[in-house]
Amino acid sequence: MNRETREQKERQAEQIDITVFLSDYFRLFSRMWKVVLFLVLAGAILFGIRANVRYTARYTASSTFTVNITQEQGENALSGSFFDNAAAEQMAKTFPHILTSGVLQRRVAEQLSIDSVPGSIQVNVTENTNLLTLSVTDIDAERAYRTLQAVIDCYPSVSEVIVGKVELNMLDETKIPTEPDNPKTLKRDVAKGGLLGMAAGLVFLAVLAFFNQTIRREEDCEKKLNQRCLGTIPKMHHRKRSRKKEVYSSIADEKIKPEFVEAFRNIRNKVEYSARENGIKSILITSALANEGKSTVAVNLALSLVQSGKKVVLVDCDLRNPSDSNILHMGERKGLFQYLKGEIKLNEAVVSGREADFRDFPKLLYLPAGSADPEGTELFDTPAMKRAIDSLEEEADYVILDSAPLGLLADAGVLAQYVDGTILIVKKDFARADFIFRGLEQIAEYKVHIMGCVLNED
Repeated sequence: MNRETREQKERQAEQIDITVFLSDYFRLFSRMWKVVLFLVLAGAILFGIRANVRYTARYTASSTFTVNITQEQGENALSGSFFDNAAAEQMAKTFPHILTSGVLQRRVAEQLSIDSVPGSIQVNVTENTNLLTLSVTDIDAERAYRTLQAVIDCYPSVSEVIVGKVELNMLDETKIPTEPDNPKTLKRDVAKGGLLGMAAGLVFLAVLAFFNQTIRREEDCEKKLNQRCLGTIPKMHHRKRSRKKEVYSSIADEKIKPEFVEAFRNIRNKVEYSARENGIKSILITSALANEGKSTVAVNLALSLVQSGKKVVLVDCDLRNPSDSNILHMGERKGLFQYLKGEIKLNEAVVSGREADFRDFPKLLYLPAGSADPEGTELFDTPAMKRAIDSLEEEADYVILDSAPLGLLADAGVLAQYVDGTILIVKKDFARADFIFRGLEQIAEYKVHIMGCVLNED
């Protein structure tokens, strides 16, 4: 029974892998169909140009004759022509060797006043008859016709020496050919190039889907990062605005979709459970790369915790690129930077929800970044930072720190030594799993509890 169960699970795993691959493949196609279209057009254009450049028209002029053997039958015999099919057929079979012989080629060249005969001369014999078709193929239609006439004129003098007197009675003759034997196949070549381009594009997408090492679903967090997923933030469809103005989502917005609020409610419940189990009060929010949505998660997690009745302090520790104030719709003010510089006291830097006009979030305390500073790591690695976190932990139930990306800067590593737990924000199909995992290893060196990941689809 155990063996059957194991085999069944293996079959299910294989089926899931195929399903995941197909899902990723079609997802990539929906995102990169323009690449496939470009390869189709490129292939069609290149093959069309190639066919046009390499194309050389060939024209064939031909004539059909009967082969007649002429014999002398004694002194008083009348000279005439008679048709002996067997003899004529045998004679006709020797014509190709005569017509393509070097002697005939030279005679034809002399008549045309050229060094060598251009094109090719061919002879075809109709089986069991004395019918012979002579054809000349050349890239020049008029020259092919003139060559044919020269061959017909020169043949008797050559054949008389080799096989005796032979008569060629012309049955029909083509004039100067007007259409090439090999018409352009541009449409076929273009279609062929387009199909090859499409095949290349589809194979390219298949390779990307097969070797894709990004995080795409909650199961990937456990499988590739060895971390549980605390929840998934759904994709929000924002109205198009100026490219310079970044759009943020907040549960404080009355127009926000219910699924967004529900997602953070679920994340909040898991975070609170983990915090109770592990004695966590201060939580560091970070990500492997920039633009993965860590600030959105930090702000909304803090707001959601406040909605559950908890007193929360939100600290914007991303001194290089502070954005929490934008999400909260607060103007610039003094904050963490000025405190760490010793310019103001901690209580002067902290803003309450009431002061910030957050009536629905009275238990929210906010410590803004203050000013952008490229040397934030040096300021964090000071006793003042640890004192600030310890002091804030005494005033609130939770302290949420929004840090710079751990894969790019050392800020998260320095801050990790002051906090109880950390949450990693992973944007769907963004950073490679191995890169994220290396960041987790750096955090783990500070013995901080990693609470899990939040998958961001927005």
